[in-house]
Amino acid sequence: MTPVLKHLLRAAKTLAIAVAAFVFLVVAVVGLLNMPSVQDRFLAYATKLLQEKLQTKVEIDSVRIGFFRDDVRLYNLRVDDREHRPMLWLEQMNAEIDMWHLLQKEVRLKEVGVKGLHAQLYKPHPDSTANYQFVLDALKPTKKKEGEERKEKKKLSFDLNTLHIEDVDVAYNNRHFAFSNINLQKSWGGDIYAEMHNAETAWVHVKKRKGVKVDNHLLIGRVVYQEEDGKRKVTVDSLHWTTNNHLPHKRTHKPKRGWFDDGHVNVVARMAVSLHHADKDSICGTLEECDANDKASGLHITGLNLKFKKIAENVHVSNATIRMAHTTLKFDKGLLRLPSKKHQRALHFTTSNITGTTLLADIAHPFASVLKNFKLPLIISTKMQGTDKGLTFRNVSVRTADNLFHVKADGGVDELKDKYKLKVHFNIHECVAQGDVKARIINQFSVKKFMMKQVQTLGTLRYKGTLNVRHKRVEVGGNMGTDCGHMHFSLLVNALDKYLTGNVLTNDFLLGKAMDHPDWGKIACKAAFRIDISKVRTAAMRRQKGGKLPIGEVDALVYETKYKGIKMTNIFANIVSDGALAEGFLKTEGKLKLADILCSFSFTDTNEMKKMEIKPSLRFHLFHRNKDHNKVAKL
Repeated sequence: MTPVLKHLLRAAKTLAIAVAAFVFLVVAVVGLLNMPSVQDRFLAYATKLLQEKLQTKVEIDSVRIGFFRDDVRLYNLRVDDREHRPMLWLEQMNAEIDMWHLLQKEVRLKEVGVKGLHAQLYKPHPDSTANYQFVLDALKPTKKKEGEERKEKKKLSFDLNTLHIEDVDVAYNNRHFAFSNINLQKSWGGDIYAEMHNAETAWVHVKKRKGVKVDNHLLIGRVVYQEEDGKRKVTVDSLHWTTNNHLPHKRTHKPKRGWFDDGHVNVVARMAVSLHHADKDSICGTLEECDANDKASGLHITGLNLKFKKIAENVHVSNATIRMAHTTLKFDKGLLRLPSKKHQRALHFTTSNITGTTLLADIAHPFASVLKNFKLPLIISTKMQGTDKGLTFRNVSVRTADNLFHVKADGGVDELKDKYKLKVHFNIHECVAQGDVKARIINQFSVKKFMMKQVQTLGTLRYKGTLNVRHKRVEVGGNMGTDCGHMHFSLLVNALDKYLTGNVLTNDFLLGKAMDHPDWGKIACKAAFRIDISKVRTAAMRRQKGGKLPIGEVDALVYETKYKGIKMTNIFANIVSDGALAEGFLKTEGKLKLADILCSFSFTDTNEMKKMEIKPSLRFHLFHRNKDHNKVAKL
């Protein structure tokens, strides 16, 4: 239960006790006489007694009791708090009471009606005294003096058949609660049917880290409570929850960002809950229906079904199913430990194995627009646990239905509450992509594709490594096996400067096969590269020069390779691409160190590497003695 609901229920309970006490005291004083003039005199006397008892201002316009009609009516009750501020207003209350049973301390109400109940309650700080506390204190039973005999008293029983309440408005500090009407009806068999319409509440939430105030507004069109044949059911229709932090949306000037922003939520929902058991210590039931749609972000849970049992601070969940447009996830058991400031207990949860199928496009609009076209069905499985600060995933398995692509991993997310400290880490134990699934996955993203022919030529990809995500930084590294050889690599995608940088190390890569250039043989090398991924910069270059190549630079040291059957070692290579033309330069020292072997080359399309021509040249070393310096001349 949320703190807001706790406060509102506490306020409602206080009001119910206060109103019942006022009515009972007034009826006790004036109920013996039925003449309006006499009732008014005793009303004044009863009001005076209440003022002395509560030590505050109490006003009641009139009370009418019709003994022959078993009818009690109270008009315009007003009570101030001890600071002389209006605290409680009650426009009208009427009740049909069985007077005969009242004398036997049995309150049997045929019908009760309340109209125009308003209250302003205050408790600014947890350690401060609430402005309604004096009412509770005044209504406490008097303690028996020491040695005084305790007489057994017959307890007052209460029975209500029909209740009608309309126009209720309660404010508690900066929280507000109101509803248009409540109707309750008890059947002859004791079953209850109740409806509440247009329940509305508002409150302000202050974020701890930034101190931002977030306005919350909740409107529920209709709530129905039913009892039938020992079964209880609660149905909530037309729930509407909105938030507003009065700041620009997080997506402003960031088109790649998802639409979800907890400062701008607009949720429409409905749900139905069956209650199997409920008392002060435990509650259990079934969430039979839940549809929640955040219209602001596009996050839409079309179905949520589960069984729950709450005992103390623990909520046990079983047979849970979560549905979205193209996603179905299930788990058999879960445990949620509720947080408590009083006991310094943090939120914690754990689940059994979660299994199901999904399309990542279901979460694209709210969280990652880059996935908006990702409609490749995936089968997933994982175990999950965490707190409000972090999540842990174990035994993660993601695969396609044909199993041409599958991933096995473990990992987690830390610092969920601070995007600048957010840390995502996964250990990829196995990742395999076979056949055309590589192209199918790449084609799910609406980005410019480079070197797709080479991706296919690499054949089956087998990867083992790590994935790390920090604020605007993604790091991927590990070992990659292909049909053209193996390599160790590390990549960094930096969204701050918009560059992809990385390193590659290999001892047995078939460069000629991968690049469709038969003159090159196996290669052993290490390389560093830097690729421009800024759409603004690359778009400007494309407009100027066109081209089909990535824009960036590669520096490499080739330990050993063969070109047209000639073995070469210790080659320094540099390739620079402006998107339209890639120009390369190779250099290696001759065995006698009298000359350097130089090569230059260029190409415009990675799919036509056969057309690339390499132009070799020599640079001789000439040594001259001049002021103790060796001068190198190029011939």
